Amino acid sequence: MKHVTQLCFALLAVACSTLAQAQTNNKVLLVGVDGLQYEKLATLNTPNFDRLQVEKAYTGGIDGAASQQTTYSGPGWSTILTGVWANKHRVTSNSSGLANSEFPSLFKRIKDADNTHWVGSIVNWSPINTQFFTQDLSNADLVLNGLPDDQVTAQAVARINSGEPDFLFLHLDEPDHAGHSYCFGSAYNNSITSTDALLGQLLDAVDARNAQSENWLVLVTTDHGRDTLGCNHGAQTSNEKTIFIASNQVLNLEHSEKVSDISNTDFGGIYGHAAQTAIAPTVLRHLGIDLDRDWKLDGTPLLGTTGVRKLLPGNNSTAEWYAQSSGQVAVYRNGELVDSVDALVRSWQDQSSFHVTADYVLVQDQTPVALRQTRLDITAALDWSIGRAYYFRDDSQYVRYNKISDSADSGYPLAVNNNTWPGLGDYAGQIVAAFKASSSKGYFFLEDGRYLRYDLNNDSVDAGYPKNVDNNTWPGLAPYATQIRAALKWPNSKVYFFLADGSYLRYDMNNDSLDGGYPKPINNSTWPGMADYATAITAAHQWSSSRAYFFLTNQRYIRYSISSDQVDSGYPKSINGDTWPGLLNP
Repeated sequence: MKHVTQLCFALLAVACSTLAQAQTNNKVLLVGVDGLQYEKLATLNTPNFDRLQVEKAYTGGIDGAASQQTTYSGPGWSTILTGVWANKHRVTSNSSGLANSEFPSLFKRIKDADNTHWVGSIVNWSPINTQFFTQDLSNADLVLNGLPDDQVTAQAVARINSGEPDFLFLHLDEPDHAGHSYCFGSAYNNSITSTDALLGQLLDAVDARNAQSENWLVLVTTDHGRDTLGCNHGAQTSNEKTIFIASNQVLNLEHSEKVSDISNTDFGGIYGHAAQTAIAPTVLRHLGIDLDRDWKLDGTPLLGTTGVRKLLPGNNSTAEWYAQSSGQVAVYRNGELVDSVDALVRSWQDQSSFHVTADYVLVQDQTPVALRQTRLDITAALDWSIGRAYYFRDDSQYVRYNKISDSADSGYPLAVNNNTWPGLGDYAGQIVAAFKASSSKGYFFLEDGRYLRYDLNNDSVDAGYPKNVDNNTWPGLAPYATQIRAALKWPNSKVYFFLADGSYLRYDMNNDSLDGGYPKPINNSTWPGMADYATAITAAHQWSSSRAYFFLTNQRYIRYSISSDQVDSGYPKSINGDTWPGLLNP
């Protein structure tokens, strides 16, 4: 019996040693080819891409939802390397700064899991290394920037041959350069075949290492698609949202199976394919790194158990997903377990009154997948100059918005306090409306019927404020002081106040009194196109002499033409990372 016991221990030790060795031998090569249109691969002779399992996927987040992001390189590569959309990593454009440290890239996650892991990044397009993930790469074993594609490949082959890397990321740029220079055509096609030849060198090097008992996972992807001509990208179109994920290994159904049975069938059902966010958790899982639900990764891993598949924001529910079989799904909100439902229910609605941001993580089969939802409204807008405006939110924070670049300035939101807005800090949570009255004065209205006058030159609240809205300070406005929900300065002496009951007032700044005959109802005669949103208005802003914006509940907005005095067609739209970059950042 003693000998049997010793034999069991010996076998167990061998098994453990074999498992540890297998995990040690797991390696990942992640190859990013910039701007490579998925559909073009099928039309060209690409023998090395043909060595891989190539499947369609999508980028750009979910159109109209909080996760929506532009189909530019900065957001795309950041999503690939973090496993979250831009509403989390905060790289919203090619000019963004450091990615949000709350959602580290693979470079840092892998090193944090085991600092002995060899991690490297070799790129043609430098901002990946020098702009977005500079801090994450501070502990990397190799960082090379700005190399032409053939040198990126040569450096990578040398490293693979050496047996050093555990994780190596490469960025190749030739297809994107050709597209921007020549659009679709022979030059673009040639760039793909050239890239295919470089890919062949990489795959040959990997095959040689696999023959030496290493287990390399090769993933090849792109950051975005292109417009129909192949010249540009950035928008939410089917072509521009279409990417691919290719693998040298057979992956799970999330990679290979398009799901048609989902509620959101936009863009020809593109959301039935794998998401760009799936790449990071796949890399981590292959390296034996457990996926932590506290990381709030948005993607479903393409290796092993999938957990919840096709997790999407729903119209009437917090979350919707796809499932074919029963199984318990644990629902976490901001780190706390709040519910458990059967997967076949395929939707879950948050009945709580959470405000601002909720991070949901749904866990099934020990696999977490996350979704961030926002309940945040714009409460006031103050135009400051030709190029700048300020937007105040109901979380007592504000955003400085660059009207020229049409995006929030870096570093926002900030808290409304007496350092950022001298004299306004004590009333941050009470602001319901604002407008710029002149080049030197602005007004803020509070929910309790008081107001403040702000000096734009001195950048502070004038002495003696707040004051009551009464018949001395605002003649005729007093009966409506606590009903004000928005204020809009028109390009003359008139200011419009929008009330909680769906009516509005017109105030004459020259005469300093309420015009006769008001309030009036907001309808399609008085405000063409606004009737259905009369009680949903939360803020208004005169953007220019010809354009105004109305902000509505549930993160929506309307663009109003001052010159034609009507709502522009196609509105309301959602406030997201594409329409108002950075405005709802947490």
